[in-house]
Amino acid sequence: MNQQNSAGSQRPGPVAEDRALVERVRNGDALAWRALYERYAQPVFRFVSALGVPPEEREDAAQDVFVAVYRGLGQFRGEAQLSTWIYRIAARHASHLGRRRRMRSFLSILPWHEAEPEPPPDPAERASELRLLDRLLAKLSPKKRMVLVLFEIEGLGVNEIANVMGCPPNTVWSRLRHARAELVKAARRITT
Repeated sequence: MNQQNSAGSQRPGPVAEDRALVERVRNGDALAWRALYERYAQPVFRFVSALGVPPEEREDAAQDVFVAVYRGLGQFRGEAQLSTWIYRIAARHASHLGRRRRMRSFLSILPWHEAEPEPPPDPAERASELRLLDRLLAKLSPKKRMVLVLFEIEGLGVNEIANVMGCPPNTVWSRLRHARAELVKAARRITT
């Protein structure tokens, strides 16, 4: 639904506003960059959090995403929505961080490296709903987790998620269905 002012003219929608911001940033407008950052900072932070980036890495991860966005704005062609493009960058970055964590974990179990015992979990963390959600999401494969987060938490449509993930919409629906079922199953195991 388009918004109208009292004179009857239409206000630009979010896509048109994003395009205008991108052009202003490309022309060196620092206030436009600030507006773009403020528009997407919280969604990006929530997204990298939900994709399994550990709490101690989330702030840096979100900042790294915006560094990549700023550097890449010159190549942004506008074929996809700006939000889709930013989510793709965030997804790639979260995936990269996950690979690095898995590699460090793998290297820590090799015979030449003696791993330190993990400290016992903090009871306050277990009580937190956010921690429970993080644990449940961590049980999903990265692709299923990404689809679930984009659809359920970020509110993106299936076609936009398909663009972010580079897969057909039917694959998005399938991953979403499986992710929901796995999440319910994991929740039942954790809470019983």
